[in-house]
Amino acid sequence: MRNIIEELYYGNVTPCDRDIVKGGTYSHLLHLVTRNEDDLMQTLTQAQQETFEKFKDCASELNDANEVTSFTLGFKLGMRLALEAMISTSDITDPKMN
Repeated sequence: MRNIIEELYYGNVTPCDRDIVKGGTYSHLLHLVTRNEDDLMQTLTQAQQETFEKFKDCASELNDANEVTSFTLGFKLGMRLALEAMISTSDITDPKMN
C-alpha cells in the first residue's frame, strides 16, 4: 500500500467523490430538486429556459468555489489541530500558566 502522499500524487485521493445512498437524505433531496426543475422547465418559454440554464451554471460554479473554500479552510484547521497536538510532552506534564 502506498502512503497518502503517493496516493495523492497518483490521483487516488479524491475527497470530492461521494457515493449516494439510495433512500438517504441526499438522494431524496436530489430527487425533489430534479422533479421540481422538470416541472418548472415545462412552464418556461425557450428564452426563459435558456436564462434558467445560465442561472444553474452560475449557481454550480458558485457551489464549486464554496466547496473548494470549505475544503481548504477545513484542511488548514485540521493541520493546525495536528500541529498543536504535536507540542512537547513537557507542555502537557508541566503546564505553564501565561
